[in-house]
Amino acid sequence: MRFTSCVKTSNSIRFLPTLTSSRHYSLKEIKLNKEDAIALLGKKIGPNSEIIGYDKFINTSYEPLNKVISGKYDGGLPYGRIVEIVGESSSGKTLMATKMMIETQALGGVAIFIDWERAFSIDLARNLGLNTERPYFFYFTPETWEDGNKIAIQVCETLRDNAIIDADAPIMAVFDSIASAVPASSAAKDIDAYNMNDTTALARVASTTLKVMAQKAWKTNATFVYLNQVRTVPGAYVPTTSTPGGKAMEYFSSVRLFLNKKKIVDKDKKYLGQKITIEARKNKITKPFGVCSVDMYYNAENVPQFDYVSSLIDLLVETKKLEVSGAYIQYGDKKYYKSQLVKKITDECAYDELSNLLKA
Repeated sequence: MRFTSCVKTSNSIRFLPTLTSSRHYSLKEIKLNKEDAIALLGKKIGPNSEIIGYDKFINTSYEPLNKVISGKYDGGLPYGRIVEIVGESSSGKTLMATKMMIETQALGGVAIFIDWERAFSIDLARNLGLNTERPYFFYFTPETWEDGNKIAIQVCETLRDNAIIDADAPIMAVFDSIASAVPASSAAKDIDAYNMNDTTALARVASTTLKVMAQKAWKTNATFVYLNQVRTVPGAYVPTTSTPGGKAMEYFSSVRLFLNKKKIVDKDKKYLGQKITIEARKNKITKPFGVCSVDMYYNAENVPQFDYVSSLIDLLVETKKLEVSGAYIQYGDKKYYKSQLVKKITDECAYDELSNLLKA
């Protein structure tokens, strides 16, 4: 203990003691040796709880997004935590979640989809590579918010308690979406009986439910991904947005990803797709406010797809890991137009080679 500050009173100066980090108390000072202290504490209190860190991740399929979430290109979504993905309509939320579920299955894990919106396309997901057969995939359309969360817990606990998958295999439950979920208290009413209390009912029940869901995610080592929408706050003095479900998700999520979209058009102003910018506005794993972007195009069947190759080339150019000369991009010992380089990487299935440049 040392005196580092003082307070001046009317009649005197009183020094205030301040504990510094250099002060270490030994077990001798509390009259117990180490072995006795450990034995006593173990008998009276029991052992410490297991400390689970962020050491296992599910790939997002896109290395820059992995780094935004976990701080490393070979990371991704953490096991045993809640993640929220927020965005406008058609900003790629469900497509992104589907890619994450595919990566979960690639690790020997199981994907669960809770469809409050009733808008999930099984055929599209299957075409993207998702195995939609049990026990690798579970799909439910529950009536209420409570039912959706409850059934996800039941699946996770059944999988873990009965060792249906390896202990290290991931489980991912996707909830689509918070904005579409109906609390049980409102679902039991007729539409003409709704009142202002029903407007805030979801926020109230979410505050209670998410406490439990955070614990269940940790206990079952499952990743819970909640999709959410953006709402404009009516009557705000300046344009303001909010997310349905109240403030609870801000506290109980480990990561909150916000998606913004911008149209991509050709020289004739024809709509081709959109550039999705992803920002981690909350992050307990690494520093927050990391940003990356990915292009989303529509194929001949009007099915949305992320163009990871084109997006990664843009990032490599931006970070000067690919040299640019006029309209050409240097790759290896040759120069290419961007469209030519995208085609080359795609045709040769050389995405890993390209991503290695990012990690170098």
